[in-house]
Amino acid sequence: MANNKMMKIDVKPRPLLLSRRFAPLFVLFQTGTFNDNALKNALIALITYVAVIDESFNFLPGLPEEAKVPIAALIFTGPFLVFCSIAGQIADKVDRGQIFRWIKRAEVGIMLLASFGFVFQNITILAISLGLMGTQSAFFSPTKNAVLPQWLTSDELIKGNGLMSGAQFAFLLIGTIVGIQLATNHPLILAGLLMGLAIVGWIAAETCPPAAAPNPDLKVNYNPVTAIIGVLKQIFQNQDVLRPWLGIAWFYALSTIFITAFPSFIANVMGYEKGVLQVVLVVSTVAILIGSLITMFVGNWKIWGPEAIRLVAVGILGVTGFSLLLYLAPSPKYFGPEAFGPAGEFLKDPNTPLFLASVAGASMFNGMFVVPLQAMAQRRAHPKIRAQLMSAGSVLYNFFVNIVTFGLIGLALLNMPPKAPFLMVVIGSACVAAYAIWRMFHLENRKQY
Repeated sequence: MANNKMMKIDVKPRPLLLSRRFAPLFVLFQTGTFNDNALKNALIALITYVAVIDESFNFLPGLPEEAKVPIAALIFTGPFLVFCSIAGQIADKVDRGQIFRWIKRAEVGIMLLASFGFVFQNITILAISLGLMGTQSAFFSPTKNAVLPQWLTSDELIKGNGLMSGAQFAFLLIGTIVGIQLATNHPLILAGLLMGLAIVGWIAAETCPPAAAPNPDLKVNYNPVTAIIGVLKQIFQNQDVLRPWLGIAWFYALSTIFITAFPSFIANVMGYEKGVLQVVLVVSTVAILIGSLITMFVGNWKIWGPEAIRLVAVGILGVTGFSLLLYLAPSPKYFGPEAFGPAGEFLKDPNTPLFLASVAGASMFNGMFVVPLQAMAQRRAHPKIRAQLMSAGSVLYNFFVNIVTFGLIGLALLNMPPKAPFLMVVIGSACVAAYAIWRMFHLENRKQY
């Protein structure tokens, strides 16, 4: 009865984007997504392109260029992994609407610090700001995943997750492009934009409805090591929640491989400027957006089976096939006189259409793969420990992300072939696809995937 009471926030059948139980969360999530990615990619642009001509931006001198971007990514994901399990406990103990307000107030302060980094062109301040945003995201992620089933009905979960994920990739794309472009040319404009969106997110958080804590008497364990062990024990005791989270973890891992490998691959192997990186990121992100929106519209069709598990299998098979094509197909390369080839030359290269089609195909099916899994995990989690299970899932996917990031660093240090990261995607996705198909066709209880 208590859970039903918590879910009945908005009884009028309004569109989700006009509903108080969804719209404020949507706005504060997307503004945070923009700021995360604008700041992260601004830092990456400075250490990838600007450091070539300005030694003051030389990040971790002495390391291979291919290793620097993965290390910069770890500045964000490391704090996320450390604090996420603690955040999940707090999100089961404290009103989740209040947590959103605390988080977005903190983001305003973090963006103020980042603004000083851009004003004074100080890469250390920017790196610290990025680490703080990773910490802030650690508290946001499990709270968001736990509150969606509290504010939405079961039938709305795929649509809600589709809207959140689709828009997330759009704002990720915009934030990535803006961060790369403005960091080197207009850092003050970027600083103002980050501050402005942080304030918008804060205002949205102040309008969130209450989301009563399901376990207010919970004693929070603030030791990050034992807290991580505790939430992982919980999720491994809930196998029906663990399975979709393992799939979500692979989604984030392979997304990390692509996003982290592309800057160095495009600059140092293909020989093109950051404008080409932007083209590739646009294609990839729009394709993920399309995949998420397709799932939002067709995910509840009965043809996909219980909880759209067949759509999950189709998605990961598509990722495997197009990633294999990306690995095998010849990549565009620039051999002209400039240090980095312009985007116009990239678009003229005869290998470009197949390269972009491979990126788009893998990304679109990736979007189709993850949305049903998100709804599945949220739906199956027990309300009393839902945020802790969601934080355990976040720990899992960040563990995967950090493992593949260290793998990318290892590949760079071992001087492995430039396309080795794409082969990682092929092998990992093929294993996930084989498991998804096996679960569909060989288990007696077809409802427990």
